[in-house]
Amino acid sequence: MGVLQYEVVAYRLKDEYKVEAMYEPVNTTTARWVECEDPKKFEEFKRKCADNLAIDGGGHLTYLAPTRVNLSLTQERYPDVVFRSTREH
Repeated sequence: MGVLQYEVVAYRLKDEYKVEAMYEPVNTTTARWVECEDPKKFEEFKRKCADNLAIDGGGHLTYLAPTRVNLSLTQERYPDVVFRSTREH
């Protein structure tokens, strides 16, 4: 989406729904839903990767990888964390 399209969406949200919206560009190549059975290891992962984590619309923790290489390295560093390319609803 171009900058003008973002401005149109923000204007319509404000005009039609009285909702203020702000867009910030993010450097993301792919997203993976993450989970881990070991709470201690998962907390370490969340602490060290906080800049790349987000909550999706369903409330699920998601890893936002800026590059495929970044995703691969992160998966290698945290073998106990499961990185899912899809999520069951």
